[in-house]
Amino acid sequence: MQNGAGFELVCCSGSTPKRARMNRVFGIPGGAWVQDSRFICLRDIDFHCVTRYAWRAIPNCSTHGLLNVLERLDRIIRPIAVPNLTMFIIAGQLLMYLASLNDNTLPDRAELVWDLVLAGEVWRLLTFFFIPFSQEPIFLIFAYLIFYMMGNALEAHWGVVRYNVFLWLGAVLTIAVAGIVRDQAFSGRYLQGTVFLAFATFNPDFELRLFFVLPVKVKWLALIQVAGYLLAMFGGSGSVTLMVLASVGNYLVFFGPGLVSRARNTARRAKWERQQIEIESAPRHTCTSCGVNSKVDPKMEFRYCSKCEGEHAYCMAHLRDHQHKST
Repeated sequence: MQNGAGFELVCCSGSTPKRARMNRVFGIPGGAWVQDSRFICLRDIDFHCVTRYAWRAIPNCSTHGLLNVLERLDRIIRPIAVPNLTMFIIAGQLLMYLASLNDNTLPDRAELVWDLVLAGEVWRLLTFFFIPFSQEPIFLIFAYLIFYMMGNALEAHWGVVRYNVFLWLGAVLTIAVAGIVRDQAFSGRYLQGTVFLAFATFNPDFELRLFFVLPVKVKWLALIQVAGYLLAMFGGSGSVTLMVLASVGNYLVFFGPGLVSRARNTARRAKWERQQIEIESAPRHTCTSCGVNSKVDPKMEFRYCSKCEGEHAYCMAHLRDHQHKST
């Protein structure tokens, strides 16, 4: 089953087909089956018992347009898709790092500056992607190990083509926004961080051991990274702000609809829980005359007067001694 598509399960037995539908948006779990106007959790279905059913692809009304865009990008990237793209990027950055040890001006000559590109230095359209994001060798080793692990995990989950689309889309967005301020230098140092964000979205409870001792879930590290991006956007120059926006652009294209849907579901559930708390905290019966209710005096008995119009409850002291209400 391909991620990011809608599917319809059609029962082949009986006179009237029974239908169920599951929506999965970019591999983010949380879809639901709809059958007989009721929502059924996926984990409650025994797929081993499904024998006479056929899968048929149907469009997803909420993400159909976006999926078409991604499928078109897949067709464009497929002929030039690079297997093991993560290792290719790491190897390119390591080569540039080693070369910069002899010529420290090399990273500057590899940055993307549109004025220089228009002047003939067209290699900058590609080399900016291979500038190392740090000059500290120890930090680079650990960063590349994490990048290699998470990049390979995403490539195994999405496939070679879709993973290439994810990274090259961010690179193309960076090239595009660099044309806004053509005299400023751009690099891809923020782009590789979106691989970490994508991995954290799929595996929020995956643990990394900081300093080989302290276990930390990647979702908390991803929040710290988002905070760092925000600080860079609001505290840096205009080129840094554009670099961050372009870098997270591919992440928003892939995960934005799913995150919005998840936020709406969370808000809806929180609203329902608040309503349930209000219902449970509200008294069941309240005397119309004196205001005593079943919460204040749980042992008090209440009766509803049949001669009063509407629903009016009364405690035993005012049941026979009250003025009948009329609307």
